[in-house]
Amino acid sequence: MLPTRTHDSSPASTQAAEDALEGTERRTHVAVMARAILPHALLLGVAADLLLRDGLAGLGLPVWIALLALTALALAWTDGRRLSSEAAGWLVTALLFASAMAWRAAEGLQVFDFLATLFALGMTAIAIADRRAALFAPRMRDTAVAAVRTVASIAGGIVPLALRDAAFADTRGEFDGRVRPVMRAVMIALPLLLLFGSLLRSADPVFASLVAFPDIDVDVVASHFVLGGFFAWIVAGWARAALLRPSIGAPVAIELPVRLGRLDLTAALGTLNALFALYVLTQLGWFFGGERFLQARTGLTAAEYARQGFFQMVWVVLLVLPLLLASRAMLRRDRSLERRHTALATPLLVLLGLMVASAVLRMRLYVHYYGLTLERFYPLVLMGWLAIVLLWLGLTVLRARDRHFAAGAVISALVVLGMLNIVVPDVIVARVNVARAQRQADAAEPTLDLRHLATLGGEAVPITLTALLEPAKEPGDSASALRIARDRCGAARTLLGRWGPSGRELARHESSDAPWRLWNAGVVGAVRAARDHHRALLSVQHDACARVRALAPAGTTARAR
Repeated sequence: MLPTRTHDSSPASTQAAEDALEGTERRTHVAVMARAILPHALLLGVAADLLLRDGLAGLGLPVWIALLALTALALAWTDGRRLSSEAAGWLVTALLFASAMAWRAAEGLQVFDFLATLFALGMTAIAIADRRAALFAPRMRDTAVAAVRTVASIAGGIVPLALRDAAFADTRGEFDGRVRPVMRAVMIALPLLLLFGSLLRSADPVFASLVAFPDIDVDVVASHFVLGGFFAWIVAGWARAALLRPSIGAPVAIELPVRLGRLDLTAALGTLNALFALYVLTQLGWFFGGERFLQARTGLTAAEYARQGFFQMVWVVLLVLPLLLASRAMLRRDRSLERRHTALATPLLVLLGLMVASAVLRMRLYVHYYGLTLERFYPLVLMGWLAIVLLWLGLTVLRARDRHFAAGAVISALVVLGMLNIVVPDVIVARVNVARAQRQADAAEPTLDLRHLATLGGEAVPITLTALLEPAKEPGDSASALRIARDRCGAARTLLGRWGPSGRELARHESSDAPWRLWNAGVVGAVRAARDHHRALLSVQHDACARVRALAPAGTTARAR
């Protein structure tokens, strides 16, 4: 007799069978979700082509973000899960900052709003995939690892979904039996139809009169394909990172390769404390001694001194913050070392705070002499936010509450950006410069740069118009008169060229097949203000530019034409 094969019921074989079954179920689930994600990504790519073709600064972006949020909800429900409160909060945050791009016309602010929207969407994917690795993760490095994996998944885009995740054999029978043959037949027949049909139409005019192919603009079709394909690509990668997290690997705890001892820590932070203390002492000299001290020590006037140093201070604070965080993370597991770090880092934070105050005072002095610009305002806001982060670091990391530091820093940054959307930096710059000019009305030289005001965002246009339409000061010498005339001529031309009835903004809206996608509250207000003062602007432009031609030396009037 032949030996009979007995069933192996050992624990090892049972576990292996269970693991194989679980792996099969997992792959089936991944395939089902991948096939659910793919059509949504393609539809969102088409929606992006329809809504965002004319640009991001308008109603098109918040509408598209809303569609993306609804898609995330639908896919999460398909997966049998509910969005966590943090994931929902990040989706709302993304929608709010995307809506701010249709609310404000300030270009710099729109850039930061767009970056905040991208950041919120990235955090949404992380929170959906694993809330433990999101904003309130026990360790910031876990969030950083999750962020890297999300970016890698987005970079991979639709390829892993289509070629790997959706191709599990046990789930593609219906697809292979119905859809794939039809798609293959169409892909074979369509090129043949186009090729031979074109040749036959060229061969016989009678046939050409009966058969007509659509007149396709290849450049236009290619642009639609690229734009829609790009957004479909990133949506597919984003959804894969959020919903198929186990398929791309679970979070791996990362241990830092370097550990700091007592001597290392004391040498690093002690050196910085001594250096920063010396710097702060030197600042007391100009703070209390004023311009006389500066002249004696450096030979600089207060105005010349104010022009340097602020941006270097911003970099100092930006570099010291990660240094403190990294040194805390690299400590050996020893409570005494943590206490030593706190003892050395606390005076360092105090010194940094004094340096921030010194930098702000220097910027204030700079604005007094040279006025305010957006290039000076945004670093000033950054310095203020860094001061908040310094204080928060002392209250959390240095008191063994590391988990709350990243959340507080991120939330404070979003709050600051939200406040900027309310007050509008361009408006602040315009108001500060106008108030400065009014305080210095008796100065020999005009202190208000109207041409600079005219380049600000739409919300600042009413302030610029009020300043420009005021009667110009009549200086005694022709050089000052020429400078004033050039300033007014250039400002009037800039306002009319951008916001006037034949300006760039209206032309851009009129050239769009769906102007509502570009609707922006700040742009609408600026165009309305320029329209209401159109004749006055034309009059200022005519008079000021004519005065430039009259006062300018021979050969230099081309700039006023």
